[in-house]
Amino acid sequence: MKEWEDDEYCLFINGGEGADLWALLADFSETEDEEEWRTHIPRFTRLIRCWQRLGFIKVFQSDEWPADRTSEEVTGQALDDLLADPASWENEDPLRWTCVASGDRDIHELEEGMCDQER
Repeated sequence: MKEWEDDEYCLFINGGEGADLWALLADFSETEDEEEWRTHIPRFTRLIRCWQRLGFIKVFQSDEWPADRTSEEVTGQALDDLLADPASWENEDPLRWTCVASGDRDIHELEEGMCDQER
């Protein structure tokens, strides 16, 4: 098994929990400072796109909680648009929830260097 980067480990743990995107940022930064959270959005956008394409992670958005159980997976251009929308990463929107969840592929298949081209 490869040695995990901090952002990879955080995404892996949060995906297993079906965590909201804002919770991913909060956990990674270990702060409640939402300005600090925003600085990590590009890093997780790249990682989520890569892992989603490889089948390790899924992204869901719904007007009901929990999003990973109440909606269809967001993919393709819709995923790009969702990740580019700052509102998707905020915890203040009570009308929609956006979360990451484990994909269909076992994360232990992740080999070192698979997403290097994305960074």
